[in-house]
Amino acid sequence: MSRTGVLHVDGLAVEVTVRRVKCMNVRVHPPHGDVRLSVPPRTSQRSVVRFVRESRAWIEQHRARILDEARAAREGRVGVEQPVSVSLVGAEGEVWSRFGRPWILTVEQDPGRPRVRLRPDDRLEVRVPDRSDRRAVLAALERWQRRELRAGATAMLDPWAVRMGVSYRFLGLRRMTTRWGTCVPSKGRIWLNLALVSRPPALLEYVVVHELAHLLEPSHGGAFQELMDRYLPDWRDRRRALDAR
Repeated sequence: MSRTGVLHVDGLAVEVTVRRVKCMNVRVHPPHGDVRLSVPPRTSQRSVVRFVRESRAWIEQHRARILDEARAAREGRVGVEQPVSVSLVGAEGEVWSRFGRPWILTVEQDPGRPRVRLRPDDRLEVRVPDRSDRRAVLAALERWQRRELRAGATAMLDPWAVRMGVSYRFLGLRRMTTRWGTCVPSKGRIWLNLALVSRPPALLEYVVVHELAHLLEPSHGGAFQELMDRYLPDWRDRRRALDAR
């Protein structure tokens, strides 16, 4: 049976629930950025406080994202995403998505260099020297996500650039709060939101074509929409699907 209470840590209210879990994990929920923490039975308050303090940067980052998206939704700028639900620990059984396909996270202890691999049994295996080191686990996962997204995006960007008669000079990846991608037409630079690594390929392709179209037409006016209609006729459906996820 779970028990729930509120703990205040350095001015931050955290809803703490004791339940049958192997390790502590935190979630940030929309629309107000509520912070909820699950902890195993017999976890000391000192351990909880230390965990929250060590996780504070991550928490504030995702609270800012959620509040920004809620504000943007009220202003009609973008769709609201699903609740952020990512364990800081990289706990066994978490679901991580790669281009729309779910994988179950497995963390193994290995003295070698941190590495990530997809196993045939639908598991995403992370190997790190210390399986309790959540920073190492998440760092390995982020490096893996960056490699996957760069490879997937480049495989789309290059042929689409040829087809559209444009060229880009730079592809960057970063976490964004309100955009899936952005472009600097004068310099041929394209940036993609790292979160696209979890979206289906058709939605990534929409963002790729969208940003390449900006190399031909910087605005979102009629000329830009005509380009999108020509190269990706169902782009509006893909945009709605992306904003709804």
